[in-house]
Amino acid sequence: MRRVWAGIGQAVESAAIAAVGLVLCALVLLAVWGVDQGFAGDPLVHWRIAADAWLVGHGVDLSLELGRDAVIAVGIEAASRPFAITLGAWGIGLLTLWLHWRSGRRLAELPMLDAGIATASGALATGAVGLLAAVSAQHPVASPDLAQAFALPALVALVGMVAAIVRVHGHDWLDAAARALTIEDRWMRPIRAALRTGAGGAVAVLGVGGLVLGVGLFARFADGLLVMESLQVTHLGAFVLFLLQLVLAPVAIVWAAAWAVGPGFMIGTGSHVSPLSTDLGPIPAMPLLSAIDPEAAPWMLAVVALPVVAAVVVGALARQTILAGTAARPVHWWELAIAGIGGGVLAGALLGLAAMLSSGSIGPGRLAEAGPDAVLVAAWGALEVGVGLLIGLVVGGRGLGSLAREGEGSTIREVLGLRAGNDGADASTGDADADAQETRPVAPVAEPAVAAPTPVEPAPAEPGPVEPGRVEPVAGAPVPDAPQETSPVVAVSMEDRAATQAVDPVEAPAGGTPATDDGAEPAHERDAAHPDPTADGDEHPR
Repeated sequence: MRRVWAGIGQAVESAAIAAVGLVLCALVLLAVWGVDQGFAGDPLVHWRIAADAWLVGHGVDLSLELGRDAVIAVGIEAASRPFAITLGAWGIGLLTLWLHWRSGRRLAELPMLDAGIATASGALATGAVGLLAAVSAQHPVASPDLAQAFALPALVALVGMVAAIVRVHGHDWLDAAARALTIEDRWMRPIRAALRTGAGGAVAVLGVGGLVLGVGLFARFADGLLVMESLQVTHLGAFVLFLLQLVLAPVAIVWAAAWAVGPGFMIGTGSHVSPLSTDLGPIPAMPLLSAIDPEAAPWMLAVVALPVVAAVVVGALARQTILAGTAARPVHWWELAIAGIGGGVLAGALLGLAAMLSSGSIGPGRLAEAGPDAVLVAAWGALEVGVGLLIGLVVGGRGLGSLAREGEGSTIREVLGLRAGNDGADASTGDADADAQETRPVAPVAEPAVAAPTPVEPAPAEPGPVEPGRVEPVAGAPVPDAPQETSPVVAVSMEDRAATQAVDPVEAPAGGTPATDDGAEPAHERDAAHPDPTADGDEHPR
């Protein structure tokens, strides 16, 4: 039940986020309808324009078929034929993305299954709002694509929420993926560095694009004012035009970044704008486009170095943080190579994706092609960012993070894991050579002779009185019907032998000792006949 409520709550929140964007667009058109038109005309027209603007802000294609009067107002003959607007005004989509990012940070605290259900519910709710807006905005003059109206807003919301969840649990998922793919731990540090430097390099290049755009607008501010005056808009119209430039600013930043990287962009078929050359035809009268210099100057070639410099800074920062190294685990050259090359490839891919999203049709006729070439931007961006990252990673080391020149893991054989295999091959070769040698008989080593222990002759026991009925064995004669037993040889030291002396028998006192009533042997005679084996100097009779 908890999962159901989590999904319902996120669906309501995502629908509210989409509705906020629609309401903001509608409020702007409502102000135009009320202030400039005095609430005259059909309000549904303004609603359809607001819905179309919100959908175009999420990348939805808008098909247009202008009437006779509109074609005359536009002044382009190709406008009499149906055309489409496919270039997204991504400023509106970024608002949806950011709000869902904040929502995704809260979802990251839930269990993974609950977060997945809530994320899917939020994306579906956003897509449903987009579909409803597209259905309400259908008109013979302008009609948004219904399938894209559902899919693209839902995708924007999904990317925002998933990005926030990955931001929180990305390290754990990366470690889990490494374990699943059996990637060794020594490879994980450069892989993490490549991911971070790649994303940082792409952001740095876009920052360079924003800088170039700002400098261009500032340098050609007078031309922008002339364009505003030529449009003859009211004060409210100027504000609406400012909002239009604001939602198109992300696209303009990507165009400026493509210009700084080198490939440039085009505004219409056959046109080209780059640091090498500029060839412009008729372009829309928008103040934002006044930043374009109609002629390419030689000094513009120096701008191409700005993305490389930005990547050098990112690489140096990564070298001092992610790849700082320790005394126990220094950084090796192959880690820097992986981080630099991998980061450059990732940055190129991200820049190519941004260029693809910032390209499309902006009008009829030759304006059907506008924006940078995604493939060229990706290739040049990967090259420039990769070179800059490598330079920054090499020159940014200091202290314990200095590059390890010798030791384990610093040779190509060890990096590729060939050391153990070669050692094993060498060992097997050595064994084969040893087996191939001639085998010669070797004389056995004679064992040292061990001296036999010298038997010790026991001291002769003094004869004593013989008990009645006891038969003493004769020395040297075998005892019949009795098993032969061999007494163990006991080694006696010389001191014990020297201390052993014969003792005279104790004589009985005169007169004797009267016998007991039961005829038992006197105690002193019994002791003399059977000496105590525990006495000092006595031994057991053999």
